[in-house]
Amino acid sequence: MQGIIFESGNKDKEEAKETPKQDQAEVVKETAPEVKGSLSAEALTLLKYYQSTIKEETSQQWEPKVKVGETLSGVAQVYERLRYAVDYKKEHLLRRNAIERILKRQLRTVERNPREIADNLIKELIWARYLRNDYLPVSRTEAAAGIIAKYLKFFSLIPSRYHDRKEGAWWRDWLISIASCELEEAIDPSLISIDALSLSTLAWFKKRYQWLGDGLDDTQKDIQTTIAVYRGLFRTDDARTAYHLLKNMYPQWSNIRAEDLDGNTPKIFDLFATIRADLNPAIQTRLYRFVQRQISAFQILKEVIEQDVENAARVFANPQVLEEAVYDVCEEKYGEISDRVARGIIRSIIYIFVTKIFFAIVIEIPYEYYFLGGISYVPLLTTVLIPILFVFLVALTIKKPNEANTQRILEKISDFVYVSGRKEKTKFSLTAANRGGIMYKAFAFVYSVLFLLIFGAISYLLQKIGFNFVGGVIFFIFLSLVLLFAYRVKFTASELNVTEPKESLLSHLMTNLSLPLLDVGVWLSDKFSRFNFLIVFLDILIEAPLKNIIGVADEWTSFVKERKEEVVEIPVER
Repeated sequence: MQGIIFESGNKDKEEAKETPKQDQAEVVKETAPEVKGSLSAEALTLLKYYQSTIKEETSQQWEPKVKVGETLSGVAQVYERLRYAVDYKKEHLLRRNAIERILKRQLRTVERNPREIADNLIKELIWARYLRNDYLPVSRTEAAAGIIAKYLKFFSLIPSRYHDRKEGAWWRDWLISIASCELEEAIDPSLISIDALSLSTLAWFKKRYQWLGDGLDDTQKDIQTTIAVYRGLFRTDDARTAYHLLKNMYPQWSNIRAEDLDGNTPKIFDLFATIRADLNPAIQTRLYRFVQRQISAFQILKEVIEQDVENAARVFANPQVLEEAVYDVCEEKYGEISDRVARGIIRSIIYIFVTKIFFAIVIEIPYEYYFLGGISYVPLLTTVLIPILFVFLVALTIKKPNEANTQRILEKISDFVYVSGRKEKTKFSLTAANRGGIMYKAFAFVYSVLFLLIFGAISYLLQKIGFNFVGGVIFFIFLSLVLLFAYRVKFTASELNVTEPKESLLSHLMTNLSLPLLDVGVWLSDKFSRFNFLIVFLDILIEAPLKNIIGVADEWTSFVKERKEEVVEIPVER
């Protein structure tokens, strides 16, 4: 099965190679009077995809659209923003996570009617403003119902395949996460563009780079490179990456219906297990870091195309026009960095206040009142203010990319778009440092000492200003998590850096002193993602009743509107 993964991408590439002149003529005719550069097979494949999307969108624009009442949709949107701040998911994954969450709740509360689940899902997404009202073609709701029916079939087969209840529950949750990816793609087909770009980028990367050694065979290297390219381009989570692998390993997956599954389910479950094993080997982190630096320029390429899809071929056909477009998009994206940093800071502050209030009410105040005889307000305020200060310090180390970075982006994009005479490949290896060496052990010892010194010094200062043990633990939890969030904001802001940035003294000092806290933050983030009691509280005690209230309000509004039309707006002769 694994060998299937590159068939579709390579097939497109081979077809483009077989008739490049013919394909190029089809792509650029009527858009460019003459071709000033010879377009590569990867560029042609990408342009063909975007041209096909124009035709599909045109064919669907006259279809009837899904329209729902919006009486309390503002409340749903506010709830989603609050949950977004507390859950701290990546911004571009919010809709997928919302689909997964809604789907889990619908499967618990609604009879297993795929169409009803699909209707409720679309309604809730529109209420929360993840989808525009009166915009989505009704046919996409029908497609969503078909997808849900397919996964319901898989859910029914899990108990007979996985007798361990815990393992069966894990696979059910995993399949729901995959279903959320397929559903998001069904309601927003433009997401397929990320597959088109990733396959073209993968073909370019394999043409330009050669991975040596590291103990993997060619098939495993291909799979790991596919994962790294996909994640590097779109910062995807495990669910979306797994869905991408599934479509490449099993190309007919999107066309399978529930009734087609009976004879194929054992093989498909085996494929699921293979994908699960492929996602996070130890070497993937090192490969991702290397690949991300080489391909981040293609995020700019995607923007260049999507700004004017109909004229993308004309832009590609003229290197000077392409250069101007790349520089314009880079300037626009660089200008957005400060806005993204500001949003990240605001999210961090909201997270601190909301979770601090939760911890204070549930743990700190009851503990101090009943066991210590009184409430100390200095520790409560310190736990809020110090993490916020560190967020601002990290934000100060974020720098806007310079013109040299833009020039390097242009070079990468030009190398992708145009045929060049370059034949040699850049060789790379990901061999890790020798962890058994004396130098590594010495550094590990120094880091351990630094870890103890930092936590010891902070603990001493906290004790001096009146922190008790419980308050100190909560302070470290807050500081570690908020620092992790701040550095994630910094990483997101620097994702367009294709040149190695020079680290300032402040940035270098912050990194060294905060690294132990970041390690704790990573560990806590992993644990909290599975046992986030505040999220459980929001999901069970607030979200489910809130969505029911909004649903009733929507039905009532529809009823009143219908009665108004009957009584007032339709003239009746007496």
